[in-house]
Parts: sequence; C-alpha cells; structure tokens
Amino acid sequence: MQSAINIATIVKSWLTPENAVLQKAIERTVEEGLFSCEDIEFQLSVLRDNIENGEIEEWVNRTGLSSKKNANGRKVLCLLAGNLPLVGFQTALGTILTGADYYGKLSRKDPYLLTSFLEEVKKSGLDQVIQYSTDLNQFKDLKAEKVVFAGSQESVLEVKEEIAKISAAKNNANYIIRTAKFSMAYLSDWNKETKKDLVEAMLRYGGKGCRSVAVVVASFELGEIKDELKNAVQAYWKENPQHLKPTPDVKYQYAYKKSLDADQLWLQDFLIQETRDIPETDFTVNWVKGDVEKVRELRMKLGELVQSVYTTGAQIEGLKTEPLFKAQKPPIWWNPDGVDLIEALIK
Repeated sequence: MQSAINIATIVKSWLTPENAVLQKAIERTVEEGLFSCEDIEFQLSVLRDNIENGEIEEWVNRTGLSSKKNANGRKVLCLLAGNLPLVGFQTALGTILTGADYYGKLSRKDPYLLTSFLEEVKKSGLDQVIQYSTDLNQFKDLKAEKVVFAGSQESVLEVKEEIAKISAAKNNANYIIRTAKFSMAYLSDWNKETKKDLVEAMLRYGGKGCRSVAVVVASFELGEIKDELKNAVQAYWKENPQHLKPTPDVKYQYAYKKSLDADQLWLQDFLIQETRDIPETDFTVNWVKGDVEKVRELRMKLGELVQSVYTTGAQIEGLKTEPLFKAQKPPIWWNPDGVDLIEALIK
C-alpha cells in the first residue's frame, strides 16, 4: 500500500492553482465544451476541502488498509464514466492507495482532467504501475484480477464481453460494478437553506450524476413553491451556466404533462414535474407530495436505481440518509452503490 500522507501530499500538489498542467487540462476541457468552468472549479473545490480535512487518511483508517492488508501488485482495470468532471478520481485514488497497479480506461468525454492527476502520480515515483488510455484495446492481454466499471445496468453484459474478447481481465476476475442512476430527497420543510441546497442537488452538472436528485418527496405540493423555485433556478443558472443537450423526450414529456394540466416547471430545457412515475429521462426531476412512508415506498420500488436518500434534517427509521447539503459534496470515502472501493480491492 502507499502511505496516505504521501498520497495526500501528491493530491495537494496537483490541486494547487499554480499547477500549470492542471490549468491546461481545465482550459482544454472548457474549450472543447466537455464541461463548464464553473462545474470543474466546483468539483476541484470539493476535493481541496476533502483533502484539507484529512479525508484520505480517514479513508485508510476506516478500511484498515495497512502493510499487511492491501492489494500490492494486483492489476486493477478501471472503466470510467464521463458524465461529471473528474468522476473517476475517487476510483483512481482508492486504487493507488491500496498499492494495486492502476490501469484506467478513461472516458472520451473527460480525457484531460484525470490525466493531469495521474501524471502527477507518475512523476512522484510511486512504486506501482500507472497506465491509462481512452482506448480499451490498449489493455489487450492485461488479465486484470479486478475490474471497476461505472455505467448503466444494460451495458454490463456488453462490457464484460468486450473485456473477455481482448483478455483484458482474467476469466475469474472480480467485477465491481456501479450502476445507480440518481438520488432522492425528502423535504420536510421549506426555507432559504432548503431551497438553496435542493437547487444545487438537482442542477449541478446538469443533474447527470448518480448523487444528483431526480426524485423529490415533499410534505407540500410543487405548486405551492413553484414561483419561488423558478426564481431560485434562474438565479443559479445565471451563476452556473449549463450546456444542456436534452433529448426530444424531455420536450415531449413536458407537452404531454401540459395536456393533462399537471403541475410542472419548464426551465431552460430542464423539467420539474409533479408525478409518481419512475424517472427515465435526463434533465427531469419528479416531484411527489408525501411523508416518510412515501419515501420508504419509493426507495423500495426504485431499488438499485437509487444511489442516496437525502433529507433536510428529519431521520427516517430503517433508511440510511445523508444531509441534503452534502449531495454534491461527498466525502472521499463515500460508497458508490453501497460498496467501499478500497475494501473491495483488498479482499
């Protein structure tokens, strides 16, 4: 395993505003329209806070990672998503902390930011392999022992077949698969902080992350706060310009609901609608009036589609919840799909 202190030092060095390599990666990402500068800086700010709070060291302590309990010499192939800036950072960091050799198939939607971090790691001289590419074929005959994959449930079989075709992983390789699509929020009150936290949770990164809220259960109807929410969303987008590319499905959904006279908000190609349907379209948030029993019911119904359940303070017996204000600011050690990456890699 690698020393948590050494890794934290590397990450801090990479995150400094004076790092010309990182700044160039940010510029290229923005110039090519992959992510907005605001979203990138937000993500980097969260990471800086996490590192300053000692969360790398805390993650190591939580998992019991040690010189006797690690993944030294193990080959780990990581197939990363590209829906958010630096969405693969935690996977890369966790793999490196375990001492495993890191092989990263980067997304073409986010090829520069994580590369700048991996180059910083390679430059530090750590005694482990760090390789990456946007082309899966570069890992032909790798025969990795572990595979980390983030994507849709529907694509899992296809990905496994592609990996098997080029022997990128061993036949008995352990797959750590992440497929949760969105998160839920329960609002038991409505005030300035709740409004601010909800807008951030719904709209940051265009609402495309698995921690982004796509279902709201509230003790009040959408119509009761619609004008106030609309103003808050418009103010948010003024400060955080988005490059939304909604499918025709969103506009169709809006037109269909409008014909039914349903309560909804149509906001710059983003739809918030009062409905009990399961979210199936990007750039939509489904609003349901209900109490904690409705939250439990929907959580059971939606199953593995849901990453997290957030609340504005109320505890929900029998459900693991997180504070709404932490929706887009997870700790370094948070568990995608309920699985701790380090624990999974050192088994």
